[in-house]
Amino acid sequence: MIDRDCALKLLDKYVSTPWLKLHMIESEAIMVSLAKYFGENEQEWGLAGLLHDLDFDYVHKDPLRHGVEIDNIFKVEGIEIGRDIPESGYHAIKAHCEGSPNISQKRESKLDYALSSAETISGFLVACALVQPDKRIKSVNVDSVMKKFKKKDFAKGVNRQLIYDIEKIGMSLDEFVKISLDALCSISEDIGL
Repeated sequence: MIDRDCALKLLDKYVSTPWLKLHMIESEAIMVSLAKYFGENEQEWGLAGLLHDLDFDYVHKDPLRHGVEIDNIFKVEGIEIGRDIPESGYHAIKAHCEGSPNISQKRESKLDYALSSAETISGFLVACALVQPDKRIKSVNVDSVMKKFKKKDFAKGVNRQLIYDIEKIGMSLDEFVKISLDALCSISEDIGL
């Protein structure tokens, strides 16, 4: 399996949008925390979080090509599924684009649901931080997130159902918010929040 340094080099090469790179790093942190919670492979889960949007800038944010073109990137980079990227991590990366007509993978495993939920909640939590007076993630608490979660006009673009999907793998929404907040607080300096 490729290591984090190799994955970060891929981000540097293929991800040019600053907020997207931060989102991928946030997703990685949440995924590592979820892996700890569930007793799963932290490196594998973190790698899935870090690479899940690797082709998003590459396809110029085209939702019909997102998740599809990552295969071309892996081919160009000589990255082999099953050797460099675990099959389960690859499946989760593809499945987070479930619903696209060009993606056949569906969310079905613990890793699949964790990745979709983690990458979605990361954006919601950043939005929660940005409305704080100091714009810091450490100023956000679980109660305030849960209140904002119920307000449909807050962070309207966030698909809350994907966040709720964490419950399909045995974690309450409150616990998920707490773990995700703690994960982002642990990298707050890296993400500028």
